[in-house]
Amino acid sequence: MGINNGGPGGPSIGKNKNYVSYFRMGQYITRTIGEITSWTEPQYENQMRMGLTTAFLKPVKQFTDVGFRYCPKPKSTWGAYTMALSLNRKAITTGIYPDLDIDFSKAILSMGDLPVPKNAEVNLTDSIIKFSWSAELEHAKADESDRVMCVAYFPENGQALTVLSGAKRTEEEQTIVLPSFTEEMVIETYICYISEDGKRVSNSVYTGQLHWSKS
Repeated sequence: MGINNGGPGGPSIGKNKNYVSYFRMGQYITRTIGEITSWTEPQYENQMRMGLTTAFLKPVKQFTDVGFRYCPKPKSTWGAYTMALSLNRKAITTGIYPDLDIDFSKAILSMGDLPVPKNAEVNLTDSIIKFSWSAELEHAKADESDRVMCVAYFPENGQALTVLSGAKRTEEEQTIVLPSFTEEMVIETYICYISEDGKRVSNSVYTGQLHWSKS
């Protein structure tokens, strides 16, 4: 794959023989294409790890778009999703191929320099998830106007509920009301802080796994 500035007539977009050209992140890119007739085991493993990671990230994309928007990235062309995919592919996929799985406790949903929520906990009562934390305003980078971002992720159905600008740091409590479930549900939960202007976040914190069941 290469970056192309185009010819005298300007850049062309689309497929030409075994090449394809397109714009991405403001750059004109040309790469070769071809049919893969066979893959090695490491290639199959890489595809499986990528598939597990993308399936996990899809329902929380709004959250990670905020959580990785302003963090430093290895390449200028990387966006928030690319950063989330790169970090989580390495962090959350576990096991030996083909027996791969996801370790939800290792997921990284935001990255920044705000101090993380301290003493973060989560509890489930009836159909209400309650996140709690300690404000700890004595930290130099903490501000009482900081707000929390929260995630309730449901592995069984590949869906999630997110709060992108919730309660203030000083309120020390945020709730998420669950939808109606017809069967027992596992819930993976996460929390982080976001500044009032939305330009600074904390690293995300895994707050644990919950189990909902019909009473």
